Amino acid sequence: MKRNRLAAVFLGLVSVLLCGASTLLPARIREVSRLVENVRGRRFDAPVPASEIDPAALRGFLKRKLAESFPASPEETLRSLEVLGLIDRTPDLLERLLDFYASQVIAFYDPEPRRFYVVRGGAHDALDGPGGADLSERLLFSHELTHALQDQTLRLDGRFKALRDDGDRALALQCLLEGEATLVMVRVALKDLPGADEAVEEALAPLLSAGALEQANAPKNLPPFFVEQLFFPYVEGTAYVRRAVERGGWKAVDRLWSDPPRSTAEILHGEAPRMAPAADLLPPDVSRLARAHLLYTDTIGEWAIRFLLKRALSEEEASAAAQGWQGDRLAFFTTGEN
Repeated sequence: MKRNRLAAVFLGLVSVLLCGASTLLPARIREVSRLVENVRGRRFDAPVPASEIDPAALRGFLKRKLAESFPASPEETLRSLEVLGLIDRTPDLLERLLDFYASQVIAFYDPEPRRFYVVRGGAHDALDGPGGADLSERLLFSHELTHALQDQTLRLDGRFKALRDDGDRALALQCLLEGEATLVMVRVALKDLPGADEAVEEALAPLLSAGALEQANAPKNLPPFFVEQLFFPYVEGTAYVRRAVERGGWKAVDRLWSDPPRSTAEILHGEAPRMAPAADLLPPDVSRLARAHLLYTDTIGEWAIRFLLKRALSEEEASAAAQGWQGDRLAFFTTGEN
């Protein structure tokens, strides 16, 4: 198969991550779980329970998860991002975010009830050729079941709740999780391509940056910060995990499970020696810094600083300027006024 044909087929496979659905069958979950185990070289501790979810229930789920992920109330958190200059003031932004995230979800694994869900009535984007729908289902399921495999060891819900005051470290962890799940999905896909080997995977790796395709379909009235933040773990996270696998196989990723990346700087510059960001940048009693109500503290990290600088500089200049990041810590206060 010519490389451009491989690229076209693979691009369709990657798009399945965000497009596609199928009838949920327990037997299908077991089958794809075995594929994940074979590719990843780890075994599930127990079968993954699965069920369907209505679109209305999905929206409620996303609204709850979004609120839980914010370090303060959604309104206060969004306002603080405006103050930083990461986003512009946008009417009904929370509802627009929910619309956007809901449009991207067809199936997902939720670590809180530790259950796999398929959205009932989701759009089916079958691939061309015989067995395309079956293949799209297998790829979508393999990605999300990799998250279930991760959760059985890492207990993801508790980990992310512990990082509510460190957005950069949470984003770095997300890069590890999505990068690994995407690479497993890719290798499941390559099993169905005759003659596919490591060279083919390497040749097709740049297509993983094709978040560009989905980003092009993002609503124009949504701040770019949220769109780029959504796709960053899939693009840079996959490159980060691939580098680890190239260095030491899946055992290198196992070691990252024990000691996950501490910052997005580590994701962006994975070959450099691992170094913890500077600590103790704020006094123990942060509330004494201002005569106002303390909302929250956070670390925004190299990725967000680079994004912020790109609003005034070229991408190359912004990346070079942000690359010197070694740590930051911000405290957000409010006087109760807008």
